[in-house]
Amino acid sequence: MKRVRIVGGGLTGILAAFQAHRLGARQIDLYERLDRLGGVALPELHDGKEMREGCIYFGPKGDPIRSLLETHGARFEEFDNRFGSVGPSPSGPVNIDDFGGPALAAGTTDLTQPSGDSLADRLSCYSASLAAPLARYVKWHVGCDPAELHANAAVPLAINRIFPTGVSIDALAEQKKTDPLANELFGIPRSLWNYSSNVQASLPVGGFAALFQQCRTALETIGVRIHERSLATPKRMLSAETSGDIIIWAASPMPLFKAVGVDTPAAPAKKFATYTFAAEWAGPVPFYVQNFTAEGSCFRVYIYESQGTVLLTAECVAETSQSDLTRDIHQMLEGFEGKLALGDVVFRTIKPRWLYHSVDTIDRLGELRTALKARRGDSFVTGAWEAYAKGEKFAEVEADLNKAFQMPELAKAS
Repeated sequence: MKRVRIVGGGLTGILAAFQAHRLGARQIDLYERLDRLGGVALPELHDGKEMREGCIYFGPKGDPIRSLLETHGARFEEFDNRFGSVGPSPSGPVNIDDFGGPALAAGTTDLTQPSGDSLADRLSCYSASLAAPLARYVKWHVGCDPAELHANAAVPLAINRIFPTGVSIDALAEQKKTDPLANELFGIPRSLWNYSSNVQASLPVGGFAALFQQCRTALETIGVRIHERSLATPKRMLSAETSGDIIIWAASPMPLFKAVGVDTPAAPAKKFATYTFAAEWAGPVPFYVQNFTAEGSCFRVYIYESQGTVLLTAECVAETSQSDLTRDIHQMLEGFEGKLALGDVVFRTIKPRWLYHSVDTIDRLGELRTALKARRGDSFVTGAWEAYAKGEKFAEVEADLNKAFQMPELAKAS
């Protein structure tokens, strides 16, 4: 059985290690440049409480990722998945419950086919009355024109589906059934058409720190060698030393471009500010709200509990004052079930995020995959870099691992 070397100790790398062991590998090395596992999913701790950036959660019982983690001792607790959004309208912000995307007034749901791969091409599928506020939101959120971003950036921007208000729900539901493009671009709040696939979600018992500590224990139990503070370079992973191994690159692909002679892509880099407040909230927990008005500074509020304390994380497009942010948060939550009392800011971070793929990034990633395959064939497994959703990443890495082990795509080890 081949040796497996995994670069990156985040959730993708951890799942890859479990899956490689499941497929029969017994020599597995996991390299992580930091002194802890978990990657971006592991929150900072402040006074023993998790300062979570964004609303990361898992699916209900039966979710493939959750099931694999449960096999290795992780425990989860389910909750009612509650969320909402705030959208623009001529008369002021409009609050929509049970829908995480923008709700926009629409005179028509007519669509045209996209003419290219950019986010601007995707937005041009809509009527002008829908495309204009979406483009304004993108510029406010990311600071660049939608034409610079790839169409799949709609997912992390949460504009992959919009709810066109003012149209017949029955007609829209029928259009989604019969027109694949309409099904991809339009959404309906689940409470309006009995959609129940994401009613329940789950979080790790004890928080994410407890989850990744359990993952560490489980990895060590099955014999995975964990190398922390270890910079596994592309030069080494592509050298003769590892030529007979399976390499899983579950870290950022940026160091690989130069190593294989592919131009490094131009990616939008913008600093975002995240503020965590102590809070009292008489409403559903967890709960998150997205802001699509392109006004103020806050684009998402996430209310959650850590170690018995309710906290509120506000993700912002730029630094802002506490007084302005407090006003923005209260305005976002008006109209939703619950009453909020904000305390002090207990934690904040200001840092760039590389979430939004440019058109150039997607093109270069394709070239990178081709170059890596030419060198190493199926034995170099990439980390599903283009995908945003955990489930999509896991499915892609799992399929590529099966190829690397020369197994049928859907085969499972006992």
